[in-house]
Amino acid sequence: MRSSEVIKILLVEDDAGDHFLFKEYLSDIKNYSYSLTWANSYEQGVELVQQRGHDIYFFDYLLGAKTGLDLVQECFSDIIDVPIIILTGLGNQEADLKAMELGVSDYLVKDEIDPEKLERTIRYSIGQSQMLKKLKASETKFRSIFENSHDIIYVSDSEGNLLDINKSAENLFGYTHDELLKMNTADLYENKEERLKFVETINETGICSNFEVTLKDKDGNKKFCTITASTQRRDDDDNIYYQGIIHDMTQRKKAENDLMIAEKLAITGKIARILAHEVRNPLTNINLSVEQLEEDLKSEEEYQPYFNIIKRNSKRINDLVTELIENSKPTELKASKLTLQSILQSTIELARDRAELKNIKIITEFENQEIEIDADESKLKIALLNIIMNAIEAVEANAGEIRIAYKCADKKCLISIGDNGCGIQEEYLTKIFDPYFTGKSTGVGLGLATTRSIINMHNGKIDVQTQVGKGTVFHIELNQLLAN
Repeated sequence: MRSSEVIKILLVEDDAGDHFLFKEYLSDIKNYSYSLTWANSYEQGVELVQQRGHDIYFFDYLLGAKTGLDLVQECFSDIIDVPIIILTGLGNQEADLKAMELGVSDYLVKDEIDPEKLERTIRYSIGQSQMLKKLKASETKFRSIFENSHDIIYVSDSEGNLLDINKSAENLFGYTHDELLKMNTADLYENKEERLKFVETINETGICSNFEVTLKDKDGNKKFCTITASTQRRDDDDNIYYQGIIHDMTQRKKAENDLMIAEKLAITGKIARILAHEVRNPLTNINLSVEQLEEDLKSEEEYQPYFNIIKRNSKRINDLVTELIENSKPTELKASKLTLQSILQSTIELARDRAELKNIKIITEFENQEIEIDADESKLKIALLNIIMNAIEAVEANAGEIRIAYKCADKKCLISIGDNGCGIQEEYLTKIFDPYFTGKSTGVGLGLATTRSIINMHNGKIDVQTQVGKGTVFHIELNQLLAN
């Protein structure tokens, strides 16, 4: 408040004598200029207050049948944004407390007022009001940032119980705001060890920047995120709080991984074609030489087993080279309208003989409704068959079960292919979709890499859940073809 400003005051007072004294006190104040408006009744006070044209209000406590507190409640049903001073002839602690509850700035006894006290009350009340306005503006601005941030912003206590969290958390995790506020941050972690490491780091240093974690949503889907957080201590207590920002990296991680796989496939495809050329040339010479030797020595029966071994292994080498080339070729989709159930059934039939040889049960759980998708039938069959064949190899003969199901919701088709086999070791989980990675003694490690590539080409998703000794479930998400 600058001394050059004219401070506009409204006095609501039904006693003319008290109005005269108030005016005299104001005239004795030399440092500031004042403009006084007098309302001599409750009704006139309501009319003038509602015009919102004053910097500070003075209300007499007794205004006929009503009080100054009634005036406050009638005119300021929302937030009071200007200072209000209640005047009374006698001290009344109960009225004073009520005034404070309503947001009144001060409570003055008329007999104790003098120019100095009045000037100080006006100055302090207006100064405090201006400070509160700035704080509210700042709070509104930062609350807007908090609520509209794409990243998740949260506050938790030292035990991890959530105290506040913005709307982005609902979008990422699928919980409502009320559900989140009943949760502990540990409930969102996929790996409890990561949570313990985060707590250890932030408690030691007071800050934790870009800490990489795997979180999970309400349906158990993994979310790859970074957390930047710090410890805070509130002024009104001694407790420590965590204030943090969670940045979702899931799509970026997927894009980086897809790019890495595409680059690997491009490089390995080139190497495969060079290798195939270099292998097939000498292999052709070997086969021609064997045929000639076999013709020259056809009367020598003791050599026939050796010829068979050479021819069998030559064919095996040639088949491997063919598989290598076929799996490393760049492919294009030839999509058409198909029913998901028919694709799954025909794919299962391709694997039926292998399953029957091991006496393995294939259990299907299909919806009665035919669901249409836009897909390349031959490529999607290859993707699904790779998973089913892996499942057949993973389960025990005569005891194995493979369960294949699908359901559709929210324009998405979710396929699950699960087995009760040996499971996948944890250290292999991040590598199983990599080209040329295999945990089997045979094969070239392109099956699941090809599967993932095909699913990605269909704008789908693939994930895996496994438990060593209990089995593995592959989850595939495809887009449902919507009716026009």
